[in-house]
Amino acid sequence: MPLPTPDCAREAAHCRTITIQAYARSDGLWDLEGHLTDVWPAPVPCAGGMLEAGKPMHDMWLRLTVDRTATIVAVQAVGDAGPYGPVCGAIAPDYSQLVGVQVARGYKDAIRRLFGRTAGCTHMNELASAMGSAAMQALWDAMPRDPEQRPFAIDGCHALKADGPQVATFFPRWHKPAAD
Repeated sequence: MPLPTPDCAREAAHCRTITIQAYARSDGLWDLEGHLTDVWPAPVPCAGGMLEAGKPMHDMWLRLTVDRTATIVAVQAVGDAGPYGPVCGAIAPDYSQLVGVQVARGYKDAIRRLFGRTAGCTHMNELASAMGSAAMQALWDAMPRDPEQRPFAIDGCHALKADGPQVATFFPRWHKPAAD
């Protein structure tokens, strides 16, 4: 169901688009390819002058190659456009530091630790963060599961609270009734 109609007139001011596509590779790995753009419908000022309407101020790509444990084994990053020209894209090779990081709980903390503040790009970080949950969706059926280990999704969102009815129904072994 879409959002309700706004209660007042408005006009488009900015559009950020993030797309993520996952690919199962023939070698048993997965590629997640993310793309982030920021576009304005009218000219906007940026370093060096005015940016034309419809031309992206940010245009960034990130490919994470992961194994079946959701551990990143390769990274490719590209900054096609940024408000400060080639300086913005110069940070892209640093994102190879994600190799060895597991896309699981703590993944966003690793991004902040590795690329926080001046060590990275705010927009590439946002793209990398969004790609984490997409990786979990892509590998949902492929990740090895230890039947003795509690599923990682429990207590990961309101629908899967350990004391909730969904966990009682779908993961009864791991259901923890609420204390009275």
